[in-house]
Amino acid sequence: METKKEVIILVDDNPANLRAGKNVLSLQYSVFTAPSAEKMFSLLENNKPDLILLDIEMPEMNGYEAIKILKDRPETRDIPVIFVTGKTETDDELEGLNLGAVDYITKPFQPSLLLKRIEVHLLVQAQQRELQYYNDNLRKAFSTYVSGDVVQDVMSDPSRLQLGGAKRSMTAVFTDIQGFASFAEKMDPEDLVRLLNIYLTAMSDILLEQKGTIDKYNGDAIMAFFGAPLDIPDHALRACCSAVLMKKKEKELNAYFLEKGRSPDPLFTRIGINSGNMIVGNMGSERKMNYTIMGHAVNLASRLEGVNKQYGTQILAAEKTIQETGNKLLCRRLDRVRVVGVNTPVQLYEILDIAGAAPAETVQLAKLFNAALEIFEGRDWTAAESAFEGVLNIAPQDRPTQLFRDRSAAFRQKPPEGDWDGVFNLNEK
Repeated sequence: METKKEVIILVDDNPANLRAGKNVLSLQYSVFTAPSAEKMFSLLENNKPDLILLDIEMPEMNGYEAIKILKDRPETRDIPVIFVTGKTETDDELEGLNLGAVDYITKPFQPSLLLKRIEVHLLVQAQQRELQYYNDNLRKAFSTYVSGDVVQDVMSDPSRLQLGGAKRSMTAVFTDIQGFASFAEKMDPEDLVRLLNIYLTAMSDILLEQKGTIDKYNGDAIMAFFGAPLDIPDHALRACCSAVLMKKKEKELNAYFLEKGRSPDPLFTRIGINSGNMIVGNMGSERKMNYTIMGHAVNLASRLEGVNKQYGTQILAAEKTIQETGNKLLCRRLDRVRVVGVNTPVQLYEILDIAGAAPAETVQLAKLFNAALEIFEGRDWTAAESAFEGVLNIAPQDRPTQLFRDRSAAFRQKPPEGDWDGVFNLNEK
């Protein structure tokens, strides 16, 4: 099979130079000639050469002007350009190289020298294309597992790919599908995998679009974080917005799965979020490592995901996260609790929506609930029970309201001890 020849465009306003140049080059290369820069650009509309030999002194548009245009255009900026010119001053050569030429050859020249220079630059160009091909494939492979930011970070500075971590202020996000084990028992394995891949892809896309990094998947669960490898000042807000968007996407997926008959029951995702100082970096061994996070703040985010079960909530966040988001979320405050494995009390917040985007009934629910909670915290149990009953009038299925209504009724019958600090101990993960 005949090897395809590389393509060269030779640009010179002197017909004799074009003929001589083509005679020298045609034995090894496929050659197009252009008597002007304008003709060269016409050729480029339908041809992508491997190299351009460009004269400088030409009427209408000179070589310096032409190379500026070549380097400004995305489709031609990577084509190597060699100036072949009668301008022999050092300043002329420097100007040509500064404009992006890969070489500068003065007339008259030895044909063997010209051919060798072309051979070298075409070899360099081929190696650059091969390197770009491998880099693109490497980037694509890594992007399947980590965010594009991590890939870019490592490729721009490979020395960072080493064991160890650094402390950073970040936000961790944990998700889990409620009752997934029993859900999975109702489906064929192949159908379950297809459904799970659709779900995880949709959730992951939201996290990545908000500049999150996906740490790992554990069956139906996702662990992600915001604030590394790139420093993101609003990492807490991005994490919370991701959670809200994920829940909205889940509603769309449930409708789709129901319509297609792909799911025996609706999916219900629980999400836990916490912000604080975390260790982030490459953890593992010399042979296998993961870019991951660890620390007390990470563990608390995981615990909060599980605490949703006890409150019937969807998205729980700790107070520090809410403080860092300003007034950009619609939330309701719940209990101060001690979760399993964490001695310091944590103020719980349920994130209901993004401020300004919530339906009127959700805004009203948050307003009435927060007002009832203040009465509860004032330990007027009768009034608190009545206030939570009022909330149930507009949201009769709201689990947190039911919990606080029942708790108020119980405290009305048997108040807590006088030295009770208002903190509830949660004994389940």
